[in-house]
Amino acid sequence: MEYFFLTIIVLILLVGVFLTFRFSSKKELKKNKKDYYRKEIQKISNFPFPSERIMKYDVVLHHILKDYGYSGNVGDQLKAKPRVIRDLNVIWSLHKLRNKLAHSMDTVSEELLEKKANEFEKEILRLI
Repeated sequence: MEYFFLTIIVLILLVGVFLTFRFSSKKELKKNKKDYYRKEIQKISNFPFPSERIMKYDVVLHHILKDYGYSGNVGDQLKAKPRVIRDLNVIWSLHKLRNKLAHSMDTVSEELLEKKANEFEKEILRLI
């Protein structure tokens, strides 16, 4: 009887370990999705205004994270701490800048916006 319970416990632990590894592995985007996002990023990179590029890059970020299995808006997706993002703080700061552009009347220098738009593009390309 003692061995029976020990066997059950070991089986439960093995199933738990299997499920942990099975569902926690990093997902990959399919080639056609990667190609699609690269084309979108290329189109966006030609927009003349960096503020517009930042807004569009945030939309692309949302769709990429959705394809990786993260639901909700970008804020919700980032709160889930996606494993596909190398430096979550950088992405958060870029998303906050997007929110500032969308919802605030504060002005941001074109020089800073250009720098941040380029940074956003690089970070998105890392995700794909």
